[in-house]
Amino acid sequence: MLGFDDPSELVGRWSCEFISPEDQRAHFKPARRDTPFRYELKMRRRDGDSIDVETQISIIEYEGRPASLVFIRDISERKLFEVKLESIHKHAITLNNIETVEEVARSTYKSIGETLGYDDIGFGIVESNSILFKRELGNQNDRVMSQDEPGITVRTVRTGQTQFVSDTRKDPDFFSYKDEGEPISLSEIVVPVKVDGRVFAVINIESTAVNAFDAHDVMLLETLAEHVASTLAIILQKEKLKDNLKELEHSYKELDDYTYAVSHDLKAPLRTIQAFTQFLMEDTIDILDEEKQDYLRRIEAASQRMTEFIDDLLVLSRVNRKYLEVEVIDLNALVKEIELDFEAELSVKRTEIIYSDLPKVQSHRVWIRQLFANLLSNGVKYNKSTEPKVWIEHQERGDQYLFSIKDNGIGIDEKDFEQVFKLFQRLHPQDEYSGTGAGLTICKKIVESYGGKIWVESKLGVGSTFFFTLPKEMKLTLNLEADKDDAPFLEQDAMNVREP
Repeated sequence: MLGFDDPSELVGRWSCEFISPEDQRAHFKPARRDTPFRYELKMRRRDGDSIDVETQISIIEYEGRPASLVFIRDISERKLFEVKLESIHKHAITLNNIETVEEVARSTYKSIGETLGYDDIGFGIVESNSILFKRELGNQNDRVMSQDEPGITVRTVRTGQTQFVSDTRKDPDFFSYKDEGEPISLSEIVVPVKVDGRVFAVINIESTAVNAFDAHDVMLLETLAEHVASTLAIILQKEKLKDNLKELEHSYKELDDYTYAVSHDLKAPLRTIQAFTQFLMEDTIDILDEEKQDYLRRIEAASQRMTEFIDDLLVLSRVNRKYLEVEVIDLNALVKEIELDFEAELSVKRTEIIYSDLPKVQSHRVWIRQLFANLLSNGVKYNKSTEPKVWIEHQERGDQYLFSIKDNGIGIDEKDFEQVFKLFQRLHPQDEYSGTGAGLTICKKIVESYGGKIWVESKLGVGSTFFFTLPKEMKLTLNLEADKDDAPFLEQDAMNVREP
């Protein structure tokens, strides 16, 4: 171990001659008779190089006197393995930030080069009947290996087991794909990279020397393959998720177009019904009795309600569409606009809307206006107080705003808290409170499309408070782009968004 030719050269010499003073102070401690003492240190060889050793000292009886029995073992290979293993684990941290299979291959090549060394290397993706090696270092193009050919790599794919060959000349499956005159690999390790139980890829290292690798190298390469497999599983899952999202976006687009087409086709005959009903009412007002005129009024009211239902369905179908520009919206000014729209109703019911210092948000004006208008409209409509009021408040909570719109109206029974957000679900008869029952459904969809939440707290006869959260930077969670052919319809929808 220390480089001496004859053991006699060491007899009688003190071991501290071969140990640095720093290591002596750090490691030498009194040994106890009943407890062996073990430690690691570096020893200097005769030629000046140093080696890592593990030392164990035990106190024994020797010829009636206490003596020390010392074992010294060279652990240089183990220490080198630990250093390499640590490097492999650092590579695992790098893999956490990788997004593509190509990047995994490049990072793996680099890690192997820093830890194991090689004369040739490959990272092959297993396909139906081939193995595609991703741009090996030193090569410009991908290389394809058929699984019908013999080969140690093909054997790895078929068996799913690591192949460790110290001398490829003795392996019947080995064949070289290299050009004539190039050095042939004589040592080879191929490890499988398994994802969901199947060999997804292989990592191959080769050397032109016999016995170039050992069992430690195999262990390191298998550890590396496990890290790579975990990263590939995440990448594949993300790719699958992206594909599913594209399909979902396509389905949303088809559903959206279908909703528009159906709604458009439904509105055409309704307009005809409404027009001819108006003609009949105007032309027969002096002919028909009160009962028949009431029938016509009912037809007109029913067709108008159906038009409102269709308009609400159109609004719902367009919430996730990013066809309007994002802009900075001053909510104080926005609420003022809504007050002007509701001026007649606010005046008749003598309702006061109370707010101040509302924030500015960056979003789509049409949806934020729809959200506030629907909630404010409910606060005004469902209010029988002698002094009806609606309060708008907000709080900042990290990267979100928490808004509340409170009224002193009729309130909602606790058992109906979930019901009020369902499409076309009404808690009151049409002749008592008008509307389609879609307003809060639209609010819920708008809030959730921005990643927020909405809920209600209420007490019958006291009033209701609707709470909702919105991120400070609002982006629709499904940014479905409209086709060019759809642009005129979208523009028309944007202009005709009906406020309550």
